[in-house]
Amino acid sequence: MKELLLLFTSSLPCWDEECVLIAGENPNGLHALVESGDLMPVSSGYVLTPKGIRTRENAARELYLPVTPAGEVIIDSSRAKDMLELNRMTQLLDRAFVTDWGIKEVTVRENFPVVPCLNDDEYFVFEGERVKAAWPESECVKNFVNAFPNTGVAARKFNAPGQHGLDEWVRKNNLRYGSLIVDFVLRSRADFNHYKDYEQMPSDKFKFLDADRLFVKKVNCSPENLLPFIGKLHIFMTEQRRIFLPGWFDIDHDENEDWNLLAFITDTESQLESLTSTLRKWGHDLIDPVNPLFIIGSSIERLRSQREQKRTIYDWFQEETIRILRPDAPDGE
Repeated sequence: MKELLLLFTSSLPCWDEECVLIAGENPNGLHALVESGDLMPVSSGYVLTPKGIRTRENAARELYLPVTPAGEVIIDSSRAKDMLELNRMTQLLDRAFVTDWGIKEVTVRENFPVVPCLNDDEYFVFEGERVKAAWPESECVKNFVNAFPNTGVAARKFNAPGQHGLDEWVRKNNLRYGSLIVDFVLRSRADFNHYKDYEQMPSDKFKFLDADRLFVKKVNCSPENLLPFIGKLHIFMTEQRRIFLPGWFDIDHDENEDWNLLAFITDTESQLESLTSTLRKWGHDLIDPVNPLFIIGSSIERLRSQREQKRTIYDWFQEETIRILRPDAPDGE
């Protein structure tokens, strides 16, 4: 029973019966752990108590497992609710597909540094009902592009600037790093045994080489509030193509295309339909400056009702999601 406590981590600190069940564990022990003082109910889920943190550490040692941080004791009900809903989305996405012949590397609330980092209203502007990408015209971004001109496959013959090169440019221009926090990040490594023997790149700080990437944001705000998030992702991808993996971010060692998917997850299908309509109306500048990039959508309702686990991320992408905007098709397809 106390092994259930190992599910509670600093990134996933709040669980309920549904989340535990989706994770493949028996949720019946949750109430007994409340009675023992190891868990306490907060909002509609459960979190560790100080006693539960100690019990969890002992359970890990007894099972010869690494003692990973459990994080703080969460008593704020609003924060616990948000963390529970993030956990629910994480479990449902992880269940949605496996990766045949490969591995899935999942992180929750990963924090990516972004530079140049602009003001929220400087990434996109409205022109009538359409959205125009304004960030490429920023003087700071133009300076960045001029300082790091090597991109595309031709850049493979040059040394990647890497973190040191970027830090030097940031220092020289007296800039600051911003943050892009992504709720769920998947690095999908198909045919891992085949790719594992290829030489790694020291500049690949974020471990995106030879991987498809899925960036997921849970939508609990108006579509307008998503624009700074999309803009920061655009710049982060531009960093990857010019700083960390120039020549390798989009094409892998076997000359196959690596996919970049941005997924928005709503609670309901009606919310997803509304969001899809809005983003399509705003247009392709939401993806064009950093193509290839797909914006896709799903909902908690849709993920819950999925009848079978897909074999790969490609099957899930093609059969279970809404393709909101895609680089190979016009608006609305």
